[in-house]
Amino acid sequence: MLLRRSITTGSWNRWKQTSRFIVDSYHYNNHRATDLLCQKWCNPAPRDGSAPNLVVLEWDDKGNPVYKRAFNTQACEQLNSWLGGFESILKRMTPGNFDWFIHAMLFHHTKQVLKRKDQRAKNETEEDNDDNENNDGNDASIEEI
Repeated sequence: MLLRRSITTGSWNRWKQTSRFIVDSYHYNNHRATDLLCQKWCNPAPRDGSAPNLVVLEWDDKGNPVYKRAFNTQACEQLNSWLGGFESILKRMTPGNFDWFIHAMLFHHTKQVLKRKDQRAKNETEEDNDDNENNDGNDASIEEI
């Protein structure tokens, strides 16, 4: 019993030192001033070097260092919300089935997002072409007058 407790405590301490509960930046901004726990453990853009994959140092046009978020927490919240619709199915799965299902759904979701993105780009191109055609027609009628 003592051995099990020390392993569990050691694992918890290691996990606690290396993990963060990253939250959506809107959530963080709503109560970070009064919530010390949120300030310490939930900051989506910590500048203390504790989460180097969340914040990157870049340089602006004048050569000054600028910290930028390298992770879109809003997109993660939206994806998590979408996956939440499958919660009743997921919590009854074995780990192997869970992994397969999540990978399959993320693959499907990515294909759908890319398809919508391509469609939007195509629609914008068509709108630009329509605007150019309309402008050409207007210019010709002005010259005739």
